[in-house]
Amino acid sequence: MIRTRGSWGVSHTRVPTESRPGHVALFAGMYEDSSSSFLFGSPDIVPMFARHVPQAREEHYSHEEEDFAKGDASELDIWAFRHFQKLLEKSKSDQKLSHQLHDDGVVVFCHYLGIDSNGHAHRPNSKDYLNNIALVDELVEKTYRMVEEFYEYDGRTAYVFTADHGMGLKGAHGDGDPANTRTPLVVWGAGVQEPTVVETKNSGFEIDLPTQSRAQVRAQLQAQEEQEHAAKSEWGALDKLVRKDVMQADVAPLISALLGLPYPRNSVGVLPFSYLAKGAYRANAVRSNAQQLYLHALRKEQEKRSRTLLRFVPYGPFRDRIPELSKQLVEAYDASIANERLEENSDAYERVEVLSQELIEICLDTLEYFQRYDWFFLLSIVVLGYVGWMIVVGVAYLHPQDFRVSWLLGARGKQVDIKLCIMVFAVFMYLALEGSPITYYLYVLFPLLFGVFTWNHADLIHETWTSSASGSHAKSSWKWWAERALIMLCLELVVIGYERREIFGVLFSLLALWPFVGTSTREGDGQVRGGIRSFPSPSQCWSVSCLLISVFPYLPSEYGEHTALVNIGGVLVLLFAGMVLTMAGLSQQKIWTNPSFILSITPLALSLVTLHYTMQYLDGERSKPPFLLTAANWVLASLPIVVLLVKLQKGIAGQSRILETGAGRYDPQLQQAEVGRYVTRIIDVILAFAPSFTLLSIAYEVLFYVVLCGVLVSWLLLEAETSFTSSTSTWREVQRAFVFLLLVNIAFFGTGNVASMSSFEISSTYRFVTVFAPFTMGALLVGKILIPFMVVACTFHLILLLPSASSAGSQKPRLPASRYFLLVVAMSDVLALHFLFLVKNEGSWKEIGNSISMFGIVNAQIVFIPLLFLLARAFVRDLTPATGLSGQSLQDKKRQ
Repeated sequence: MIRTRGSWGVSHTRVPTESRPGHVALFAGMYEDSSSSFLFGSPDIVPMFARHVPQAREEHYSHEEEDFAKGDASELDIWAFRHFQKLLEKSKSDQKLSHQLHDDGVVVFCHYLGIDSNGHAHRPNSKDYLNNIALVDELVEKTYRMVEEFYEYDGRTAYVFTADHGMGLKGAHGDGDPANTRTPLVVWGAGVQEPTVVETKNSGFEIDLPTQSRAQVRAQLQAQEEQEHAAKSEWGALDKLVRKDVMQADVAPLISALLGLPYPRNSVGVLPFSYLAKGAYRANAVRSNAQQLYLHALRKEQEKRSRTLLRFVPYGPFRDRIPELSKQLVEAYDASIANERLEENSDAYERVEVLSQELIEICLDTLEYFQRYDWFFLLSIVVLGYVGWMIVVGVAYLHPQDFRVSWLLGARGKQVDIKLCIMVFAVFMYLALEGSPITYYLYVLFPLLFGVFTWNHADLIHETWTSSASGSHAKSSWKWWAERALIMLCLELVVIGYERREIFGVLFSLLALWPFVGTSTREGDGQVRGGIRSFPSPSQCWSVSCLLISVFPYLPSEYGEHTALVNIGGVLVLLFAGMVLTMAGLSQQKIWTNPSFILSITPLALSLVTLHYTMQYLDGERSKPPFLLTAANWVLASLPIVVLLVKLQKGIAGQSRILETGAGRYDPQLQQAEVGRYVTRIIDVILAFAPSFTLLSIAYEVLFYVVLCGVLVSWLLLEAETSFTSSTSTWREVQRAFVFLLLVNIAFFGTGNVASMSSFEISSTYRFVTVFAPFTMGALLVGKILIPFMVVACTFHLILLLPSASSAGSQKPRLPASRYFLLVVAMSDVLALHFLFLVKNEGSWKEIGNSISMFGIVNAQIVFIPLLFLLARAFVRDLTPATGLSGQSLQDKKRQ
């Protein structure tokens, strides 16, 4: 069809590249004005367009038929074709249906989901995916011939073949990667321009971009040089035909123009008129598109003008150029009508098209201008909100014993500040008079709260700053500034790491040197008070594990299923747990014959067995696993976690009395036992989460899990080694908080994730559910992401239970754990503020989408870290802070 009957090009989609946004961009509003609409396909898409549209008729299959375990999901495409075929056959005996099908402006939508399902299940480079493409090509040909025969080749039917989104090699979509944003657009039939042969030989494609979408299309093409180079060699003789690229939103006005229907009311698409045959109809269609966008822009201006209390600033070109341009367009259109019967009237039509495109350009710029009208106001209050929040966190960090949340409402929380009430009332009244969205109220509320807090506690903040400055003079000034510069440098590297995962590998390579440049190894004589003598040197363990984990950010983020790696990782988890517990030496019995240890590793061993049989069904027989096997996976994933929580709940009373022995002085053996108990607890947590993580993994994720656990155990031992010999200074607190923040980030990026919305392997959920269930699958994917986070958080909780030199002597109170939490939140705020200024609204969709994703991930981290702390606390709440003191000393402390 491309070579003989129609026009073609690439349709560039917007982010997120998901089915619903894509179909809305393609068809939203179009069905409302059609005489009849017939839709066949997916239960998630088809009903969306038929709802509340009386002239629409839809048929869809059930969710149960969207089973990813099926050998071939192309049956879904055959289903849609056969139901359309039945519709045409039924019309032969149904006069009313026949009349509907022969009316003008009829829309038939066949949604072929099989390619998408096979891509998710088997990935785009699989045989199933390629065969499904061939099947769709065959179904399109059959549909074309069937429709032409039904209408007796009257030449009044137009065909549009396109897609809502693409797909990456991981079998996922959602972000702005070119593999997801590049979709085909092939149009042929009534009113469509026939193929145009390239007259000059070029090194690449000759792309016709006459509309005002050209700037957006060119921005996408500039970011797709690699894809364009591959297309030149893979698309064969298509380079001899003119290519007509469009933005996905432009397809809706194209379909409306082909049907002779009004353009969708709120569409901002630009008619790609080069797809239409030249003549009076095309010129009128372009003019109508310009008028529709003009009314849209005019309405936007009127709404903004009516709601602006202070000085309204209109868009200059819309105010100055539009009246004259509209007059010229009317004159040109009247002239084209007057000369319509003349053979040489192409210049008049071209004049209408040129003027219409200029009008469209101004209208689109006007819409964008009013969409960003409040950008400076919004950016200012968001920045003030972040800065104010960092001030609040700073005060809470430096005064943890005194700070209360009620301080936000008044000076030292004594009473609600009248200034705050007046300011909130005044600002909210102003926003209400302007008819601002509800989100504006939330944006403004936080800067007001934080601003009044800063005003009320200015003396405290000044005192803190003064003491900090005097402290910088107390040590050397250059060291004080060097420490803060190092913090900012490390945070900047984290920012870069969100775009380039390899940076996290560099950071962990540098962290491998940390014990040898800090104060952690000053006691290298073997008389370590906080460690476990049977363990190797914690410094060496830390360095080796950091170097191992630094490899994972360099591994590809797109990978296929490698169940053998999952099995190897599961075995390594078992060996790692046994090795650590053996070195801890808490039991006189050999660990591999210890009933408690055998019971704890049994779920992981069984999960490897069920994984093997599940994959035999999914990959070998291409069928749905039996219910009992799926149920076993669910039980093995959840039961160890529940059992551990119940066990800890029952052991709280007994654990609290474990220290009530001794002679009233520091006991190194008791300290060793306490740290050993902490190591045992983190191993229990690791083994409890290992089965679920294993069943949700498809490649090297479990290997990463083992190495991450090695880093965490080494970190715990490293901190225990220095817990009684180093005081907990502010700088050491910052070090701990930054390491925790870095571990949280490597827990996400180390398993192949990237800062995008299509970073996750949906195939990892097939061991639990194969039928399309977005909420269940989403919950499983979130659970997989949370597991490494939980292990990191539990380790951090255990580290905070360790004493410091300042508190070990029983005279000084322990530093509250909230100080570390506040430090991590403050660092995340710095990252979020940085990413705010990196958010893009211009350029390729990959750049725009990734900038938004990175900003969203960091902000989610700010909210997520407190929840992570609360969840992790459930796994360590029965443990008491390690002191290394005998029971008599503890009783003396209580009396004091």
